Amino acid sequence: MERKVLAVLLLGVFLLGTIAAGCLGGGGEKSQPTTSQQIGSSTTTTTHGTTTPTTSPTTTSASSATTTTTSSSERTTTTTTISSTTTTTATIPTTTTTTTTTPTPAAVKIDFSKFRKTGQVIGEWRTIFKGQPIYTVPGYFDLVKAYFPDAEVRDLSDYRWGIAVLPPELAVKELDGKRVRVEKVDYFGYVAYRNGYHFVGPDKGIIAVFNSEEGAKLILTGTSRAGVGLALRELSRIHSYSDVPSLYVLRSGQFEGLFLKEIGDVNWNGIVERTEFVEDYPLYYEEPFHYYWRVVKGENVTVSGGFIRLVNGSTVYIRALGFNVSVSVKPSGAELTYVIENINPAYVDYPKCAEVGETWIKLNSTSGFTLRPREVSNYTVFALGDHRPAHRNDPVPSVFLKIMDQVNNGSGAFVIDGGDLVYSGRLSEWVDLMKVWKWNKPVFLTPGNHEYQGEGKNIFHYLFGPDEDYSFVLGDYVYVFMNDVENGYTLSSHQWEALKAALEMANETGRRAVIVMHAPPYDPRPNGDHSMNHNSAEKLLALMREYNAFGIFSHIHLNWYGEHEGVQMIITGGAGAPLYVTDPNEGGFYGYAMLSMGPGGEIEVKLVRVE
Repeated sequence: MERKVLAVLLLGVFLLGTIAAGCLGGGGEKSQPTTSQQIGSSTTTTTHGTTTPTTSPTTTSASSATTTTTSSSERTTTTTTISSTTTTTATIPTTTTTTTTTPTPAAVKIDFSKFRKTGQVIGEWRTIFKGQPIYTVPGYFDLVKAYFPDAEVRDLSDYRWGIAVLPPELAVKELDGKRVRVEKVDYFGYVAYRNGYHFVGPDKGIIAVFNSEEGAKLILTGTSRAGVGLALRELSRIHSYSDVPSLYVLRSGQFEGLFLKEIGDVNWNGIVERTEFVEDYPLYYEEPFHYYWRVVKGENVTVSGGFIRLVNGSTVYIRALGFNVSVSVKPSGAELTYVIENINPAYVDYPKCAEVGETWIKLNSTSGFTLRPREVSNYTVFALGDHRPAHRNDPVPSVFLKIMDQVNNGSGAFVIDGGDLVYSGRLSEWVDLMKVWKWNKPVFLTPGNHEYQGEGKNIFHYLFGPDEDYSFVLGDYVYVFMNDVENGYTLSSHQWEALKAALEMANETGRRAVIVMHAPPYDPRPNGDHSMNHNSAEKLLALMREYNAFGIFSHIHLNWYGEHEGVQMIITGGAGAPLYVTDPNEGGFYGYAMLSMGPGGEIEVKLVRVE
């Protein structure tokens, strides 16, 4: 994040002013929004995005291994937009598919050895499966016809080989054991798997081709109806090998699979419509997210102070990253519903017509809105970190559950979690955690090194949003969250610039900065070395000392509060992970910190021990 971006985020509190958008009536249900939302025929928990649309990577054209005609055009983007004259628009047919008596072509087997380049089998699917009907379930006939209007569509009950379009519940069995497949797991619902990595969310599509005992199969599926539509949309664009993003194709023996993600199909029906802006991406390991921008009912919705977790029809779910959240809408006019999650209504000014719960605010608007923090002079913040288990496959530490209960029963504005939430970032570990992750206060996090690896990195983004540096203001304090684990326990050059800008802003507005990172600049243990690298630690301490910043860190498994080189800080790394010291007087106990954030930057700290 550039220096000016973080400064703008901080200035938002002062420049946005009072609540700008009216409500058009509360509407809707009176109960708190759940962590799962029904989208089409699939259940999901969260979904994300990025600030501006981008195109998918280009691939170089190559000649085909067969005699079919090769397209001369290069694949330069997979963006689908209805307003573009170069984009094919899929529409739902009004006619009904009738039963056909056309005989089924004979089964074929694919000789993968003749297709020497990865992606060639998928690229030549039209030749390999020429004349084959497309099999699917009745509820997906319209989806197939949207992208293949001339295809012969047959009921899946007759399927033995050839092309099949499968909803996720049927794809689980069909692709069982394959290198690219669909799985169903607790909490997350249907997820996609690609050669060692799980990808959560309903926005994934899969194209898989392989030989079975009966004959060659081309399977199109996904983690929801939207994902299946994505697979069909991508296949409809492939006429030869030059159209295949071969870099992203996984080939293993008698198998080729292409893994995809879409962003923008907000009604989750799998068909791109006039009021949607949909982008498609082939996936390898790193997953793209659109955090701050989406088109909903033809409106450009842009969020600051939070990120778009999910859009379901005309309802936009926003996870707040602080207490100043705003939405702008252009051209504006359509009535949209917003559910702002991870927020404490007691500390925010919001429209009188809004509905509120413990950690959410729901309102309707045609022109956007602004929520800003209330003027408060004294409040409590809870801080904890490192509540991962001791070993892989261990359950969530019981002491962490006790800590969560105590914090939920306490009175405070929000919770800070310093990271190391799970042991290694694996999906099964996230499932165990999220099944018990139940807070009645907002939780603001910075990533830890344990979850921020492998598939855990994508899942962290999916659940908690950007790992980019963000900040917010409440009372006399500016809270600055930074990721210091991705670059080897240091900050990048632009992070240092952004941090100094935040410190200057706090100083200019008469506020005290509170810096939150995972790894601390100091290890209080004798001869301790579990901190940031030496040069970065000294640089951070110098900045904190210059601007009188307070620090909240984790990473070292103890609970400690003190001062080092004139800098006040706490280390709250004892929320469940194995303790590094045994003497309670040296921080060797499980627990958390309670911080009384008083006026004028006066902070009182109490370390709470939990057995």
